Amino acid sequence: MSSSRRQALVTISSAAATVLPALGQTPSPKVLSAAQFELLQKLTERIIPRTETPGAIDAGVAGFIDASLATDAGRKDRWQAALTWFAANGGDSVETLTRISKETDTEGARHFRLLKGDTIDTYYSTIEGLKTELGWNANTYLPEFKGCTHPEHQV
Repeated sequence: MSSSRRQALVTISSAAATVLPALGQTPSPKVLSAAQFELLQKLTERIIPRTETPGAIDAGVAGFIDASLATDAGRKDRWQAALTWFAANGGDSVETLTRISKETDTEGARHFRLLKGDTIDTYYSTIEGLKTELGWNANTYLPEFKGCTHPEHQV
């Protein structure tokens, strides 16, 4: 095996190890504090809860978001501001999230958009989101992609 290929494999496995916890273990945060990480896990699970398919916690969404903050200082600052705001304004309560999801130009609404957007983008980039929930198979040709069928999401 060439040294560049070997180095690529080492890099990939090291990156995976930073975001993929050992089976049954709670991941430890890489960038966020333990309290911020715990809040992020609760918030992402409110956005995509476990049902008959895995939720955000099952997919490790908070770990992926946390690890991604190490390479983007601006995004890290936005997330830390959002988590500080959530901690001071009702945390992960359904009432708080419902209220700010309906707001348009408030600080809470901006933080909610960050939370919802990153949670959804991250979840549907995982095996749990792509394969388990959507049934995606890279070897399958789809003549048509129907997209979301929930009436409330139709434009």
